[in-house]
Amino acid sequence: MDKNLQNWSNDPTRMFAGVGKLFRLILGGIWVFITFLGLYNSVRDGELGMSLVLTLIFVGACVVIYKTMYEETEKGQGKEHVMESLCTRDLFLDTLTKIGCQYELAEEEGNNRIFFAYQGEHFIADTTNEGWYVHVWDTHWEHVELYDVDELSRLKKAINYSNLNCATMTVYTIDEAGSNVDVHCKSTFPFLPQIPNIENYLRGELNDFFRAHQLVGNEMAKLREQEKC
Repeated sequence: MDKNLQNWSNDPTRMFAGVGKLFRLILGGIWVFITFLGLYNSVRDGELGMSLVLTLIFVGACVVIYKTMYEETEKGQGKEHVMESLCTRDLFLDTLTKIGCQYELAEEEGNNRIFFAYQGEHFIADTTNEGWYVHVWDTHWEHVELYDVDELSRLKKAINYSNLNCATMTVYTIDEAGSNVDVHCKSTFPFLPQIPNIENYLRGELNDFFRAHQLVGNEMAKLREQEKC
């Protein structure tokens, strides 16, 4: 199936817009026919003068209305076309800017990573214009001492709890050289022009990282309190 036809058929907004255009064309044709018929009858009955004036007023009003509707439609379609012309990586960068995030791109050739900050937290993203998904990491946002057995046990339980109750995945890595256990979060989500309110959508995905932070922190605090009893 043709790509444009497939997109049109899968988008109810476009489909209704197309039906609206067809309806306006049919209505316009009816108006033209009625106007022609009125002129014909006026000429036949010798009443052309007044009918011609009324017809010109009517046609002028129709032209103004049609032009206004056409310009509004073209304006909306132009904005939609710009959004749909952006591929995943370009769209992601554009949306970061719109939600107030400054970003830096990796300098190495072939490295698709994007470094940006959101609400004071530093994130790393990876995406391409050939894919549909964005991968986002929030690394080293928490740590415990490697040889603190009790705290490490609480951390593992808290991470399990967070992963059961939050879409953002939380993991830990062991840094033997620094004698630390570091905590990281990762999320993978689709990022397409067809997603409505895409700025709020991205905010929601990033806010979910903070929810993971909160779940892990609260669960560890809860386990400490339970151990005191």
